[in-house]
Amino acid sequence: MKRISLTLLVFAVVATAIFAGGAREAGTESFVIRVAYGTAGGPIHEAALEFERIIEAADPRIDVQVFPGGQLGSEGEVVGQLQAGTTDMLPTTTGPLGQHNPIYYVLESPYVFLNERQADRVLDGPIGQEFLAGLEEIGLIGLAFWENGFRQLTNNTRQVRRPQDLNGIRLRTQENRLHMSFFEGLGASPTPLPFTEVYNALATGVVDGQENPFSLIATNNFYEQQRYLSRTDHVYSAVPVYFSAARWNRLPEDVQNLIATTVYDLRLWQRQRGRELEQEYISQIQQQTEVTILSDAEKAAFQQAGMATYNWGRERYGAAYGDLLDRVLAAAAEN
Repeated sequence: MKRISLTLLVFAVVATAIFAGGAREAGTESFVIRVAYGTAGGPIHEAALEFERIIEAADPRIDVQVFPGGQLGSEGEVVGQLQAGTTDMLPTTTGPLGQHNPIYYVLESPYVFLNERQADRVLDGPIGQEFLAGLEEIGLIGLAFWENGFRQLTNNTRQVRRPQDLNGIRLRTQENRLHMSFFEGLGASPTPLPFTEVYNALATGVVDGQENPFSLIATNNFYEQQRYLSRTDHVYSAVPVYFSAARWNRLPEDVQNLIATTVYDLRLWQRQRGRELEQEYISQIQQQTEVTILSDAEKAAFQQAGMATYNWGRERYGAAYGDLLDRVLAAAAEN
């Protein structure tokens, strides 16, 4: 009897192994896709949730796990996780990318794009592909450009309509020397702080103001601590979406194609969603903060100050920055 039972047990183990092998051959292997980013709400977060919905509906083998609000670390830290293959996908602003390749400082430069139409045309074209390919050497695959909208100024000191209105204002900026150079040229006192510290820094008076897109000003409640907002549109916040090459190379071709197509197609949905939400954000902010919309003539004075930043960038980052900046400006100006 024991001999029969042992025979049955061996048969069961072998049958299980054969079934599992057959299941893998039939394509029932499962895949986990971890998506991390710094924002806790707004169009990036909504697009990530839409990505999760589309991917999981299209292929039940895939489990998309979304980590918003810096749960897995800052954008720079998640770049390292993509390199190591511990996280899969990152929609990121371009600020942290310049340390890996100075071409990304072009997209951090003031008034490179004057409107969304220019940004869409350039970033969806050949120049956009150059930016997306800019991190291949460190193991990141660029899939498409999403966006975070144009950056705006807020502060507690005075309404800002002219560059000189920024004189002496302690302004929180990203840890980005290009941005700091721009605001120094306007007379502000740039104070780089991590994004997670912005609200408390405003609340306690460590800084007088900050600059971010409407979506981040609203969803992070920065406006609660600010008396004035000026719509300067001084930097367009592009959001390239990157995937870990280490993780990508382990995925079957059909999963790769599904991910790449979904991220690329979502760029239109994500941009449109952000632009639809913008007026809602402005209305929300206006409940507590005085909002001023600068005219084209008023913006022109800020644009002129931006020219000095271009020269600073050329000296600091060399031809990799300067040559691509010239091409982006020319492409943006085309009709």
